[in-house]
Amino acid sequence: MEKLRRPGLRRLGLTAAGAVAVAALVAAVGVGRADPGVRYDTQPEALAFGKEMYDFQTVEQMTATSHLVVFGTVTSVEPGRLASADEDPAAVGGDIRLRTVTINQYDVLHNPKNLIIPPSITLEEEGWDEEGRGYISNNVAWSAVGDTGYFFLRRAVGTSNPYTYQLASSDGRPLVVDGALRPSNAENELATSITTMAPSFLNNTVVAASGQVAAGTLTESMPTAELPQPPEESGE
Repeated sequence: MEKLRRPGLRRLGLTAAGAVAVAALVAAVGVGRADPGVRYDTQPEALAFGKEMYDFQTVEQMTATSHLVVFGTVTSVEPGRLASADEDPAAVGGDIRLRTVTINQYDVLHNPKNLIIPPSITLEEEGWDEEGRGYISNNVAWSAVGDTGYFFLRRAVGTSNPYTYQLASSDGRPLVVDGALRPSNAENELATSITTMAPSFLNNTVVAASGQVAAGTLTESMPTAELPQPPEESGE
């Protein structure tokens, strides 16, 4: 699989992609600056790496820095909006097509602002470059219908919808597979810790960390990169 490395890539803290097979289709998603005739791969053909906003060493740190942590299942995936992959959001070209992932959440484990969370929320992840090539971002597989697990989320950049999120980091989507946890980025150090946890232990760790955040004894991590922040929600 081809590797794409772009110095200064903005990446928006989003994540993406997983298999190797490549089959292109004409996707009827030609909006914004993208060419309506672009053929979008149905599977990723490349790896892309970029700076992440956070580098978590513990689940507790990732919880404290998330705007929301839920346990849920992916129910649909479809092509989404365009976003800029350049440092300058106004730069011409370099557009990336996001994937819109719908998650049915069964349990809200961390919700520091005590917001009303609907049964279904949206996760945005990177999917295609300006040529329609599907790619994996920071080792995180594309979400697939049926994926069930824990989603550590931050509000998405570039949208005013308060229920649209991105992963807090490439570690932010441990899935439950055959009763065990599967880390979303096996290359990161945190993956080793997550792999040793039972799902119930991870669940309890998140709930306990959320309690520490509420008590003021645990605070969010400092960003490791200067990336755009989401809009403030009313009441924050």
